[in-house]
Amino acid sequence: MKTKNIKVVYTYRHHQSGGVLHSGSGPCTAVPKIQMEGWWLEQLGFTIGAPLIVEYEEGSIHIRTLTAEELAAKEQRKAQTELEKRIADLDEMKRRIDTEAASLSMVAEPSIKYAASEPDSRN
Repeated sequence: MKTKNIKVVYTYRHHQSGGVLHSGSGPCTAVPKIQMEGWWLEQLGFTIGAPLIVEYEEGSIHIRTLTAEELAAKEQRKAQTELEKRIADLDEMKRRIDTEAASLSMVAEPSIKYAASEPDSRN
């Protein structure tokens, strides 16, 4: 196994409050950062755009590419979540339509009256 010596450095992260990112002169905090770059990553299978998984525990980080099976399962979970969301949206629309339809007053005369009042077009 080859080794590569790198350092944990820092970057600044602006605070977010109420869903709004405060930047510029606002408060920010230094946070740890690990940055790796170089052709050696590609040689190990870490190509640009490759989906990764980071597994970690105290004092150890393991980074690897997702297997085809893991990627397929991830896509399936994403599709299932989207399907469930759309079903919920359709159910909500149906509920609103049913509620609105129930509140409408239906006014109509029997069709016999209409037939009797129409002129005879056979003559």
